[in-house]
Amino acid sequence: MQLKPNNKKTKRRFQLPVIAHFADRSVRFNNILEAERITGINYNLIFEACIGKLHKARNVYWEFEKGNHYLRYKSHYMRATQKMLEEGHKHH
Repeated sequence: MQLKPNNKKTKRRFQLPVIAHFADRSVRFNNILEAERITGINYNLIFEACIGKLHKARNVYWEFEKGNHYLRYKSHYMRATQKMLEEGHKHH
């Protein structure tokens, strides 16, 4: 009897489109595995950043393009950006 390999990367959650918010721009990737291949950031870190378990993965904000978590984490990202801008104005 041959055992089927347990390939975690084939799960649906890793096939969803994601958006990476770098310091100077945002980039859309077709799925988490493509993002891992291009950026070199581990797919588990990207997924955990998308669901909010991690704040950022390697200094990059991540979010699902659409879905249950999209609006919640998009607003979190916008609040964090606004807070950074406000702190920047206080220092000048």
